[in-house]
Amino acid sequence: MFSFIKNMSWFINKNKRYYFAIFIIGVILAITLLLPANIVADFVRVIEEGSLNGDGLKTYIINDIFLKAIASALLIYIVTTTRRFIQVRLRVRLFYALQVRYMENILAQDATFFESFQSGDLLTRALGDVKSVNFSGGNRLLNMIYEATVIITLVTAMTIINPLLTFYSVLPLSLIFVVNLLLRIKVKKNWKYVREASSQMSNVILESITNVRTIRAFSKEEENYKKNIEYSNKAYKIEKKNLFINVSFQPIFESIIAISVIIAYAYAIHKIPGNEKFKLDDFVKFMLYLNMLASPFRNIGNMLSNFYQSIISLDRLNEIYDAKSTIVDTSDSKVLDHVDSIEFKNVSFKYPNDSTNTLNNVNLIIHKGETLGIVGKTGSGKSTLIRQLMRQFPITSGQLLINGEDVSNYTKKSVREMVGYVPQEHTLFSRSVIQNVELGAAYDYDIQEVYKVIKAADFEKDIENLPDGLDTIVGEYGVTLSGGQKQRLSIARAFMKNADVLIMDDSLSAVDGKTESNIIDNISSLRNGKTNIIVAHRLSAVMNADHIIVLDKGTICEDGTHEELMALNGWYHDLFNHQLMTKEDSENE
Repeated sequence: MFSFIKNMSWFINKNKRYYFAIFIIGVILAITLLLPANIVADFVRVIEEGSLNGDGLKTYIINDIFLKAIASALLIYIVTTTRRFIQVRLRVRLFYALQVRYMENILAQDATFFESFQSGDLLTRALGDVKSVNFSGGNRLLNMIYEATVIITLVTAMTIINPLLTFYSVLPLSLIFVVNLLLRIKVKKNWKYVREASSQMSNVILESITNVRTIRAFSKEEENYKKNIEYSNKAYKIEKKNLFINVSFQPIFESIIAISVIIAYAYAIHKIPGNEKFKLDDFVKFMLYLNMLASPFRNIGNMLSNFYQSIISLDRLNEIYDAKSTIVDTSDSKVLDHVDSIEFKNVSFKYPNDSTNTLNNVNLIIHKGETLGIVGKTGSGKSTLIRQLMRQFPITSGQLLINGEDVSNYTKKSVREMVGYVPQEHTLFSRSVIQNVELGAAYDYDIQEVYKVIKAADFEKDIENLPDGLDTIVGEYGVTLSGGQKQRLSIARAFMKNADVLIMDDSLSAVDGKTESNIIDNISSLRNGKTNIIVAHRLSAVMNADHIIVLDKGTICEDGTHEELMALNGWYHDLFNHQLMTKEDSENE
């Protein structure tokens, strides 16, 4: 528990006034809970003494017992409600703080982080583990402190009545803590397996949902169903085992409580008769206290076992909270507000888990207003090269210079703001067409600009075929659109950003030749004076670029204009002629 409090100190210290208020109210409530027992004991004393009977007893019950009971019940209600109100508010604040901290840390990570954590795992932590930690930090921790306060208050009141009986009665209850110490190791170990199994199950489910079209296309529904059932059953069996552990120990708590009650009755039978110091009303009050004491001991026992589970969940969250980006801004990092030149100077790069370099001694200069074409075989390092511009990974060796300064001298946020990026895999959000385009806006804009970039991306012709035009919801991942439509909508979104540098990573692969030509022409006019980088497999997309490089095994093997590369009679020349003949054959057919 102390490790949990230590790890949650960032929130507890910030909201200590709430915790302190709940503690004080808990003390008041614990004392208030003694009132009903005292009222009952007074009534027993009056009956035992026989000082009142008939109308006198009736008046006493109405004017004394009844009114005291109503007053104490009302007081308990007010104090309990106040405590719960503050506690619920604190729990909401904690949930918000956990989620915000979780998302802020994920959004601050670079690509290395996402190679270590899968989407389904991150989703499970964001939902299940955050919920578990929130419930412990906002409920269990406070309830355990409150129950401990109740125990102290009741034991003190019982000790005042009869210290020896209190010792005999409370001693067995302490065994609950001994049982919990034994239970702790089992619960923590098994709960870790539960969370891991849940993450694996979430990964499989998310993978199935995301790739449902591919699964259907290959008629793999049955195999995929069996895979989901396999992981679901695994999670179910581990969760069932965890539940069995908790259920198995619950009767032990009840038995310990029963032993305490038996001890109290045995002592009473032996001591009450003829004992002037320990009368019936004292015993009734004591037994009421003892019965009240059983509940907090039982609750603490149950909450401790759940608390151990939350510690595992907090450890899983801390893996995310403590994760550090490999690319960190320094205290003197500058803000990049324009891009005049980009230079790759002997740049080499190796992915974290690879043994060989993906890029090797790349030297390249891109001037403002130029359009650079990047081509090469699959796996030659084209996408890796342009990803260096967005600072997704630290460069292994060499320098990437922007405006003559090392890219590390600029804040990564400002560098990324200067780049408009259209990736190979086009991610669209489950919003309307126009809202997906507007996501690219980095400034206040006029609606006419939206129509302008839609036209430039050659998406205008598709609008009339959409059921609600620009207000059509594209569905998750753009499921209602074709591959070409998704590409062009992503291009429109990048155009909307109007950044100094536009990167198109094989973003024209799903469009026909005519549409490709229209978009390339529109880039020339729309982004005149700005830098454009086009990665492509179809050489027609880059043949009009100011500068073209050919990558092979991470090295620039050819570079120049289209005419210069054709004159070299190398890889570019051969591929261009091959694609040209393929296009002619297709047109003849």
